[in-house]
Amino acid sequence: MEIRAIIAGSGMEEETRLEYLLEDTEIHICGRITDVSRGIDTLDREKPGLLIITGAYDRKMQMFCQQVYILYPMCAMVLLAAEADKALYGQAMESGIRRVITSSPDRLALVGMLKESYINEKTHREHITGEEGGRPKTEVILVTGAKGGIGKTALAVNLAARLAISKRKVILLDCNLQYGDTGVFLGMEPKETMAELLQEQRTPTLDTLNAYLAFHQSGLRVLFGPKSPEYADVIGGKNIDKIISILRNYYDYVIIDTAVGFSEVNLALLDLCSRILFVSQSDLCTLRNTKKAFLLLRSLNMEQKLKVAIMEQPAKNNGVGMADVERVLGHKVDLTVSRDDKTMTACLNQGRPVVLAAGKSKLAADYIAVAELVERGFGADKSQKLKVPLLSKKDKRKLR
Repeated sequence: MEIRAIIAGSGMEEETRLEYLLEDTEIHICGRITDVSRGIDTLDREKPGLLIITGAYDRKMQMFCQQVYILYPMCAMVLLAAEADKALYGQAMESGIRRVITSSPDRLALVGMLKESYINEKTHREHITGEEGGRPKTEVILVTGAKGGIGKTALAVNLAARLAISKRKVILLDCNLQYGDTGVFLGMEPKETMAELLQEQRTPTLDTLNAYLAFHQSGLRVLFGPKSPEYADVIGGKNIDKIISILRNYYDYVIIDTAVGFSEVNLALLDLCSRILFVSQSDLCTLRNTKKAFLLLRSLNMEQKLKVAIMEQPAKNNGVGMADVERVLGHKVDLTVSRDDKTMTACLNQGRPVVLAAGKSKLAADYIAVAELVERGFGADKSQKLKVPLLSKKDKRKLR
C-alpha cells in the first residue's frame, strides 16, 4: 500500500530529515508546501492521502489546515512538533489534525504512526459519508434537464423549500450561471452572489461562504448565481467543487439547479452529486433531447445516480403514455409532477414557492411527494409516508 504524502512547513532541515527517514517506505513524498497561500494548488495537483506538517504551527498554518480539513476530507493531517502543550493540542484538534507527534521516532515507528493516522482517518470518513455502503450523509441532488422552460427550476425550488420546512438543513445553489432565476420563484432579489464570493476569495472558507448566503423564510439557505451573464466565466468546475466540499459538511441536502447542457461546470456537478434528478416532458421533441443526454450519461457511468421526473402535460394535448416514455428513454419514470400553469403563475406573481403559497393544490402535493421520495433515499415503498414535523401556528404565520 503506497500512501501519497505532502510535507508542509518552512523548516528545510526538518523536511530533509523526514524525506530521508521515509525513503523506500510505503509513505511516498510527492510534494512540498513552503508557502501555504499556494498550498491548495499543490493539493489539487497531487491529491495526497496524508499531509505532514513540520516547523512552526502559527496562525497562517492553522487556517491552511482548516481549509484542508474542509476541502480534502480524505486527507489525514499529522503535526510533527519538537514539543507540545495543551494549547497546541487544542489548536491542532480545532484545525482537523488528528495526531501530534512530539518525540523523534525511528523510521519504523514513524512509518507505523503515519500509516495508522492515514487508515484511521480514511475509515472514519468512509463511515460518516457512507462510501463503503449505504447513503451518503449529505445528499447532493442535481436537478437538470435537456430543455429549458419545462419546470426544472420550479422543481428544484419547491423540493428545497419543502425539505427546509421539514426542519432539514438545506441549501439551494443556483448554478444556471447566465440566466438563473431561482430568486424569482422565491421572491428574493440577489444581493451577494457566487461571482462576488469567488472574486473576493478563490478558495473560500466556511466563514466567507456564509457571508454570501441568502436566507429564505422557509429556513432555506440560497447561494445565487451571477447577476449578469458576463460574470459566468468567473466560475469554473474547480470553484464549484470547493464550494460543495464545504457545504456537504454542514447541510443535510444540497439542491442544485443548473442550466441545460454539458458545460465544464455541469460536468463537474455530475461528478460531485449523489443523485441526478433529470426533468423531462412527454412531448417528442423533449424526449428526443432527453434520450441524447441519457446516452452521454451512460457513457460517463452516471446511470446509477439517475432518477427521471416527468412533468405531465394535459392528456388532450398529448397521446404519449408513461409506458411509451419509458420505452423511448430506456429508463423507468421515477416520479411525475402535474402541470398547472394557473397555480404556478399565481405563485410566481407572489414570489412564493407552490408548497407555501398553494399548499392544498395538486401541484403542491406532487412536489411534497418528490420531497418524501428524496427523504426515503429514492428506494422505499411509496406507501410509507414520512412523519413530517407539523408547523406551529407561529411558523405558519411566518410563511404567509
